[in-house]
Amino acid sequence: MRKLFTLTLAMLLTMTFARGSAHSGEPIKVAYLTKSISNEVWQMMSQGVVDLAPQFGMAVTVMDCDNNAAKQVEQVESCVEAGYDVILVSPADLNAVTEACKKAIESGVHIVSVDGPNFHCQAYVDAREHADAYELGLRTAKMVNEKWPDKKEINLCLIEFVFEQACVERAAGLMDGSNSAINAKVNVVAKISPPDAAKANVMSESVLQAYNVDVCMSIAGDQAYGFCMAAANAGIKSEDIIVTAMDITPMSANLLAEGKYIKLLGSWGSPSYDKALVHLGAIREALKVDGFTTNPVCVYYTPSYVDASNIKETIEQFGW
Repeated sequence: MRKLFTLTLAMLLTMTFARGSAHSGEPIKVAYLTKSISNEVWQMMSQGVVDLAPQFGMAVTVMDCDNNAAKQVEQVESCVEAGYDVILVSPADLNAVTEACKKAIESGVHIVSVDGPNFHCQAYVDAREHADAYELGLRTAKMVNEKWPDKKEINLCLIEFVFEQACVERAAGLMDGSNSAINAKVNVVAKISPPDAAKANVMSESVLQAYNVDVCMSIAGDQAYGFCMAAANAGIKSEDIIVTAMDITPMSANLLAEGKYIKLLGSWGSPSYDKALVHLGAIREALKVDGFTTNPVCVYYTPSYVDASNIKETIEQFGW
């Protein structure tokens, strides 16, 4: 069984950094490798890690590969040569990065994964993807049943992302949860895998031209936002469709606050603080592990669910 940790800011601040002491008081040198910084959540999350890092004796440098796996491998190799203590990786391609991370561990560098324990690492951050999304699926089903108690069939569009394992599990949770509780027959009329809001907008336009969609569930808020913009352009009224999504973002949160299209969002906390804190906790745990391990430490995100009743409070809390 993998070791699981839930860390608070106070706990992290009281920890001592053995690795840092080896550097004569110098900060622990961390490379934070993102696969795409175009996503607004990743922009906020990476900036949050940079901002909070000094409180934990760390100095963080963010590097983006723009979904180029070969470039990311080069970044890992360059970070090893540059003497980084820790490399946190959001992999552009799991198969491409695993050998580079293995070599990094062999050289004494610590590796953190933000895509579960899917390549060589000593710690990883994760969500209980299926379970958390399943709950959102159940809540979506409740909304559907209340809105259309007599409807025999529901047309559903699923926005997934088949190129990332965490998103595959998340999409499965959305579908399993909704299918278990929606009273009407569910027709999945479309499944699309856009990487961002802009692509979601374009792909959703085609879906909405071909089908009458009652419900759209999305693995992420920005992609849901893109769908909503397509719905608006197609002349679909907000009250005629239910849009829900995991992974709240500022764009999706604002639509929910305005009462436009989006009815429910799943959240793993503020990207710039709560999520950043989880990443820093995983870095701290990785520093305790030397060499290869078959038992990487997991630091989980904590889920919550946002609707019209608490969206304004959430936006204020997140500083959006």
